[in-house]
Amino acid sequence: MYPLYLFAPENDMALAFGGPHYTPTPAAQTIARDLSLLPLWYALEPNAYVWSSQLVDDTLQQHLDAMGITSKATSRPTAPSICKPWGWSAYITDKFTRAGIAAHLLPDSERIEHIRNLSGRATTRTILQALHNSLPQHTLPPLPNILHNIREVEEYVTSQPASMLKSPWSSSGRGVWAVRGTFDNATARSAQGIIRKQGYIMGEKLCDKIIDFAMEFYSDGQSVHFAGYSLFNTDERGAYLGNLLAHNNYIEQQLLYHIDIELLQNTRAALIDITTQIIAPHYIGYFGIDMLIYQDRDKKLLHPCIELNLRMNMGMVARIIADRFIADNTRGYYYVYYANTTTQLQQRHEQLKQEHPLLIENQKIIKGYLPLTPIQHDTHYCAYIVI
Repeated sequence: MYPLYLFAPENDMALAFGGPHYTPTPAAQTIARDLSLLPLWYALEPNAYVWSSQLVDDTLQQHLDAMGITSKATSRPTAPSICKPWGWSAYITDKFTRAGIAAHLLPDSERIEHIRNLSGRATTRTILQALHNSLPQHTLPPLPNILHNIREVEEYVTSQPASMLKSPWSSSGRGVWAVRGTFDNATARSAQGIIRKQGYIMGEKLCDKIIDFAMEFYSDGQSVHFAGYSLFNTDERGAYLGNLLAHNNYIEQQLLYHIDIELLQNTRAALIDITTQIIAPHYIGYFGIDMLIYQDRDKKLLHPCIELNLRMNMGMVARIIADRFIADNTRGYYYVYYANTTTQLQQRHEQLKQEHPLLIENQKIIKGYLPLTPIQHDTHYCAYIVI
């Protein structure tokens, strides 16, 4: 009996699909395969297994041994004590069922429906409304609008100098785009397609972003606990690029250059109370709430709920790696990198090895480059850190 982990980044789009018979896109299948061994780095139990068709090669095994990691990979999971996928959906439940995993280890259809509904972006409005009620002393951004038809979308877009339109379920910046006061044919077509498939679309204020970050939490099924901060970068489309690796206090100090400690602490406490009520009864596991600090005229303000990620997430992976594996008083970066060709990826790998020699002492990284996932003849994605 053992905990069984599964990396499944395609789960976000499986939630959008809704049913168990989702077929991931080729790109989603590639990243799921290439990074399938990533849970070896965040599986905290000493006897955990990671469900993966990939083999742990000699290089990766040497790094795991040097860090004291005893988790293993398996391509044929049998009799786990608990299942811990990246996220839950009808698709993931069906995947475990077809592998022979017992039904009592899996959420039933009612719980899956709760998780799906909570994962939709309408929940961000619910959370933000609760924050407005809990924190009347702080200036918070206006609530996002839930738009159910094209007429409502046009009215909202043309009433704002700049706004964001967001599909209820999406991932890596897809289904999210900025609109600057005009409602053109391209916006109408995109919005209509999302409403037809997913039921509504979100419209919200476009903020002048200074910093992306997240608060990470853990739900034990009864209450929610703060798990740490995530400070991350995205590209112009909002797709994830990587995370700062640093201890919590350092990240908090970076945030306090822009906002005061009272706002940060009050927001954290309020979110624990709010999510204990609406999330804990239906979900066990890590989740993150993306936030940002933004400029509004002459003030720097906090947007405390840009998005709820009701699943394991890259920010939490970085948080665990920073807490477990980097030496005190060191900082670095966690990257998820894509290369068009495997040759390009191999070249980057060799260059980083030369530029950043790895030094590990007492199962802590002092400095250097460490690939977290294998780089093989057909690999396009890799996760790595540089300290």
